[in-house]
Amino acid sequence: MWVFLNGRFVEETQACVPIHDRGFLYGDGVFETMRVYNGRLFRAAAHLQRMVAGLRYLDIQPRLASEELLAVLRVLIVRNRVGDGVARIYQTRDSLLVQARAQEFAARELTVVVSNVVVDPQLSKFKTANRLPYILAQQHAQRHGADEALLLGSQGQAVELTTCNIFAVFDDELWTPPLSDGALPGVTRAAVLELARSLRMKVREQSFRPSRLEEANEAFATNSLVEIAPIRNWSKTNRVTTRLQKAFRELVEREIEASR
Repeated sequence: MWVFLNGRFVEETQACVPIHDRGFLYGDGVFETMRVYNGRLFRAAAHLQRMVAGLRYLDIQPRLASEELLAVLRVLIVRNRVGDGVARIYQTRDSLLVQARAQEFAARELTVVVSNVVVDPQLSKFKTANRLPYILAQQHAQRHGADEALLLGSQGQAVELTTCNIFAVFDDELWTPPLSDGALPGVTRAAVLELARSLRMKVREQSFRPSRLEEANEAFATNSLVEIAPIRNWSKTNRVTTRLQKAFRELVEREIEASR
C-alpha cells in the first residue's frame, strides 16, 4: 500500500513522522475523509475547500495546492488499485499525509444516545485533528451499547453526532441543526439538502432540543462514508430516508460518470 508523505510516495510500512510533529503532540492540524466510487472521488473540491478553510483558521500554510492534492490522490488510487474505497488527507503544522485504500461498505442502521459533550462552535466547523470531545462522546455511546452519540450546543440543543450530521423528520418537514449552532458543514449534509429541495421537501435548518427526537417520524445520519444511515431508535418509519438514499445513489452515479 502506497501513501504520500511530505513530498514522497512511500510504502505505508515505511511511513513515519518525527516525534516532535505538532499533529502527533497536540492534534494541531486538519483532515478530510472522502469516498472513492469506481476509482473516482466524490465531491473532492468541496472537501478540499473545507480543508483549506480549516488550515486558514489554524494559520497553517497548505503544503500543496488543491490541484496538486487531487493529482496525488489520483496517483494513489491507481497505485493502490482502489475501485471503491476511502481517501484521506491529514495536514499538521509540520507534515502532510495523503492516503487512498480500497474498502467495502455495507448499508448501516445506527442507534444513537444523547451525550453531555458540548461542541466548540468555532472549531466544530472544521475537521480538526484534535478529536477529544468526539472521542469522549463515542466512549459514552459504547458504554450505553450504542453506535453513535449526539453532541450538544451551548444551549443544550442537538448539534451533530461524533462522526455524522443529523437529520430528523417532524410532521413531514426535514430538520437539521443550523451551521450557526456548530454543526460541521458536511459534504453529504449539503448534498442531502440539495436533494431534499429538488424533491420539493419542506426543509428547515433550525435548532431543536434532543428530547424532540423522541417525537420524530424518522431520523438519519449523514457523512461521506455511511452516506445516509437510518437512526433506528428515533425512527418510526424510513419513508423519507429511503427516498433520499435512492436520490443520493443516483446523484453519485451521475457525478462519477460525469467525471470520467
